[in-house]
Amino acid sequence: MSVTDEERLHGGLEAARVVRIDGAVHRPAGPWSGTVHGLLKHLQTKGFPAPRPLGFDDDGRERVSFIEGRAGTWPWPVALLELAGPKQIGALLARYHADVADFTPPSPAIWQHGPEERAPGEIVLHGDFAPYNLIWREDELVGVIDWDLARPGRPIHDAAFAAFKCVPLREDLAPLGFPSPPDRRARLETFAEAYGAFGAADLVCAVFEVCAADIGRMERLGGQEIEPWSGWIRRGLLARTHHEMTWLRAWAREEHLL
Repeated sequence: MSVTDEERLHGGLEAARVVRIDGAVHRPAGPWSGTVHGLLKHLQTKGFPAPRPLGFDDDGRERVSFIEGRAGTWPWPVALLELAGPKQIGALLARYHADVADFTPPSPAIWQHGPEERAPGEIVLHGDFAPYNLIWREDELVGVIDWDLARPGRPIHDAAFAAFKCVPLREDLAPLGFPSPPDRRARLETFAEAYGAFGAADLVCAVFEVCAADIGRMERLGGQEIEPWSGWIRRGLLARTHHEMTWLRAWAREEHLL
């Protein structure tokens, strides 16, 4: 396959290393790819809108089907700027958690951060259920991509991370495309109602747990020069996460959510 046959896809953990060839996405594989492909095969049996695993190419890259549409990169799709955005995201995440509940990972289960077995009460989280990994067509949410960070965990942590990213619970909104500052409280409550299991205060409290765990992984794995965590540190994500937690704590107290 010549380079000219490859359409480079940008974004995600493997920016500029992911290509589209004849309708399939080719991306770097790792020891975790077999576990993730097992998860994707399970989701296919449920009819969940995730990529279909297609094996590996001659260069050892994993192959998955391409989902047509637009990812929620900056600026966001119009639907995501409205209350319909967090509503659809909350509902689709709830559907994913229902569909994955009976998935049994292989043993030993290898994830991108290393081997880890599920504890009681845990499911396999998407791990990065955020706008940039969600595919839209017009005003409809139609797919979820980039499953490399899937891992065992409590459902509320997936939900809290998704709310954190899609409300968003952050100070800087300029790159996202909002014509005026949104009502974050209304967006958070809309997401919570659509997901159906956790209240707004529950999600905010869980955001701090998720971000503390993310900080710990960045410090531990990034300190060992393991990607993508080391790259995130170089791009300032560790410092930004600390800043976002400071801002969120102040906002949540003003909203009486802490």
